[in-house]
Amino acid sequence: MSFYWYLDIEENSFSGADGATGLPIGKGAQTTFSVGPIEFTDGETLTVIGLVTRINTAFEDAFEEGVSPNRYYIEARLRPIGSAVGISKAAENKLNTAESQRELAVEYKIYNTDNIGFSLQFRSGRHGSESGLPVTPGEVPAASVTIRNDPSIVAYSTAYCQIDAAITDKPPVPPDIVFVPFVGVNNKIMILFNSNAGEKKEYPIILRDNDVSFILDEYFAQHGVELKPDAAMAIGVGHSERDAQKKLQYRNDDPIRKYELFRVGAAPTSYNSFKGFNVTNAPIQAELGPDKFSTAVAYVDRIVPNVKYWYCARSIDIHENISNPTYIFELEMVDNRGQMFMRQKIFAFKPQKLDYKKTGRRFLAIEPRYEQMNYNNNEESPGTVSLNEAPSSNILGHGSVREVSSIWGKKFKVRVTSKKTGRKIDLNVAFKNTGVVIP
Repeated sequence: MSFYWYLDIEENSFSGADGATGLPIGKGAQTTFSVGPIEFTDGETLTVIGLVTRINTAFEDAFEEGVSPNRYYIEARLRPIGSAVGISKAAENKLNTAESQRELAVEYKIYNTDNIGFSLQFRSGRHGSESGLPVTPGEVPAASVTIRNDPSIVAYSTAYCQIDAAITDKPPVPPDIVFVPFVGVNNKIMILFNSNAGEKKEYPIILRDNDVSFILDEYFAQHGVELKPDAAMAIGVGHSERDAQKKLQYRNDDPIRKYELFRVGAAPTSYNSFKGFNVTNAPIQAELGPDKFSTAVAYVDRIVPNVKYWYCARSIDIHENISNPTYIFELEMVDNRGQMFMRQKIFAFKPQKLDYKKTGRRFLAIEPRYEQMNYNNNEESPGTVSLNEAPSSNILGHGSVREVSSIWGKKFKVRVTSKKTGRKIDLNVAFKNTGVVIP
């Protein structure tokens, strides 16, 4: 058996002061109409989405056919059952019980697109005369509808996030190293190693060729970036790739298993001077028993008296993670005709002198480097762009360049000296962003 349902709406077609009718604000002509019929079957089970779809279809048909002066729509949402005002004591008890049991109800709201005030006329509408159904005078056709909310909870596996990552422990910090001379011995020195404590962020230093793969894995694990091997070789020395300018975190979170000792016989210019100059072929370690090792290790190195040596060392933990090298120690065992003593100090690299001179013949071109001119839209917003004004200069250059050595807005003096006559010409140069790209 089928039955029909109508939505009777009384709409205020005028909501302001009416100069023609003289109606007060908030009053006006009213339009009454019925949306439907919406057909249902006796005993039909209908979901919330199905009910909303049928009502919205009826609203749309009424608007398209000119029955409804405005487009209406209905929305549904779940909300907790709460107490209500003006209900019986028994109904209030039922609501309180439902609220304590954390039951939910479906809330339906009807809107129109023009935000015009309206009301729903329950059991008092005009649809009886328009439905074609027989009507008894004084009676309004009605139907009994039983609504039951049955929650249907379905678990779905949804992607919260997806990342590619490598989980590794942190590489250790450099070891503690002590040099101890022997009494009356000028060609031997004892070197004591021990694990250190602490945490620091540093650029990784490569002392072996197989260090590159380890550094690439650490960069991916700590920063989520995949560097190329050539970028790893240039880390910490001003490489243009920004990811290669990020430091790695070093921390002793695992026991130290062994140590590597490096030594050179000439003053190093950088840590690259120690590449391939490890003292022993295998790392130095002290085995106490089967699979038992000491973190404190001693090694005796043979040297030549009255000759300077430069040492550095690094730690390797139980997971083969390598630390950065220690400070460079300059060491000399002095033997002054039987009077023997050891000289030791921390060695510092000589600062590299910059050459500000360039030779040329006829033409001179002065322009910023690519790192100074590059615009990275992920770092800086250009703001409001005007055709009559030059763009801001602070949007050019990588962030690290702008913080350290940006050239924009600064003045430079360039001196040109003739090789033949020795005459000098000074050029005062200032760099500004005009917005014009010169091919």
